Amino acid sequence: MSETIQCTFCSRHYNSLMQACPFCGGQTEESSTDETPKCPRCQGMLMAYTYRDTTLDICPECFGLWLDAAEFDLLTSERDVYKDDSIPYEYHRRPLPKDSGYLPCARCAKLMVRKNFKAVSGVLIDICHKHGVWLDAGELEQIRCFIANGGLEKHQDKQIQENKEQLKSLARDLKEVEFMQNILHHWNLKHWIFKHM
Repeated sequence: MSETIQCTFCSRHYNSLMQACPFCGGQTEESSTDETPKCPRCQGMLMAYTYRDTTLDICPECFGLWLDAAEFDLLTSERDVYKDDSIPYEYHRRPLPKDSGYLPCARCAKLMVRKNFKAVSGVLIDICHKHGVWLDAGELEQIRCFIANGGLEKHQDKQIQENKEQLKSLARDLKEVEFMQNILHHWNLKHWIFKHM
């Protein structure tokens, strides 16, 4: 069973795994750790690295990057990406890397979730929902290129298409149910069954 914590705003108790209080929406401040995060791949200490006026953590061996959630949101926002003139005008999707197993979080060492950024980018990112995102060397640039070249619109188009297909499927199911109800009411099947028992 998960621990509960008390909200500093409304004083109610909720699951400690949640990032915000479900009752009032207040977010508890993460206790800041001065401890340097470790590289999930090499297990060495990460070093400070400045990228577009943002200080990130980089591994000096594999050049992977650790981004706290706010840093990742900032550097993958359309607002920041569209201001960057250095991004190439063409996005080349790389083949997905061979699965090397799940990686531990650079902060808490719990295994992170792996997912394809926006489902269509081809960039597999490792996420700790509590602490941040691990990106292998070159993946941040790849994500920013994906966004700058219309990748988010492609993602939205794919979602719209999937929603249309689901709606069509639901409409078919509903018509079948209505058809069966009409048959049952028309022939009064229950009355016929009880009469012939």
